[in-house]
Amino acid sequence: MQIHVKTLIGSKVQISIDEDATVLQLKQQLEAIQGIQVDQIRLIFSGKQLNDSEKLKDRKVTPGSIVHMVLQLRGGSMRL
Repeated sequence: MQIHVKTLIGSKVQISIDEDATVLQLKQQLEAIQGIQVDQIRLIFSGKQLNDSEKLKDRKVTPGSIVHMVLQLRGGSMRL
């Protein structure tokens, strides 16, 4: 199936992926295209974060769907 991923800069990338693929497999494709490491990618669909082990079809990602890509922010505690 073909889905669209809206990237960090607002452009859309078209991805061909099997409906039985996991979110991790989608992230791996995005890493190859965008050059962003898998562990830094968060994917949002229908307002909810997708977990790596979930299958796309189980989260109702269908052909033509738009998935939003954001960066996983790493932070620490701020000490005063």
